[in-house]
Amino acid sequence: MLTARSALSIATVLYALALAASFRPRQRPGFTPWLLLPAVGANAAAVALRYWQAWPMLPMHLGSAALPLFMGLLAALPPTWKTGDAQESGVRRAVLALAFLLAASAVCFPKDFYLPFLKSATPFAHLFFLFGTAGKGCFLFGAARAAFAWQRVPRCGRQETSLHAESRWFPPIAWGFVLWTLSMFAGELWSYRGWGTPVVWDDPAIVAAMATWFFYIGLLHLHLTRTWGPRGRAVFAALGGAGVLALNCVPDFGPFRPPF
Repeated sequence: MLTARSALSIATVLYALALAASFRPRQRPGFTPWLLLPAVGANAAAVALRYWQAWPMLPMHLGSAALPLFMGLLAALPPTWKTGDAQESGVRRAVLALAFLLAASAVCFPKDFYLPFLKSATPFAHLFFLFGTAGKGCFLFGAARAAFAWQRVPRCGRQETSLHAESRWFPPIAWGFVLWTLSMFAGELWSYRGWGTPVVWDDPAIVAAMATWFFYIGLLHLHLTRTWGPRGRAVFAALGGAGVLALNCVPDFGPFRPPF
């Protein structure tokens, strides 16, 4: 019988194979899309099985399994593996590597032994999870693009070249900020309806979410005021991806358990 953990294990193996196939020489036909699609399907099955067992309540600590699904979708859409854009192919490869590492971490460090609680049977809880996962995915995707853009922007380059490089990584981060803000508001409404208070400041997850929000407020300020220069802003955006992983992804991991 297929379980959520076994489906996620299958997705992890397929993500690894797709990542390895992405390093094949460009003149040969690539197998990456053909391996990536079933990987995304297996990952989606893992998330669906967890939801099936908990509905209408929110499955606890599902983010570690859902985030690699979102990253896999970003790596697959739109397909750019056969184009001549080496930078974009490198970004997709980095996103695919993140999907594999996140899925492998979710398999080896599961946190699926917590039962859902009744107060999560509200639309605000599900919106909090959906917007938050999509926001993290957009932040990581934008960070990957910013890391590649930083390497290509000259220290004293032309203004139009710098703006073109920034136009590639800023939109995903802007969407991530919108989704993250919606997630925070949904979480506050869920908290207010369930516990009578919109914010619990002694909760480390709430503090980490607010710290992430303020970090990207600073990045938006740098972008709108055009301070720090294009290289500085790209470095700031790339470091934001590391912050998201440390503050919002690592806490979702549980104790180590052998995958097989």
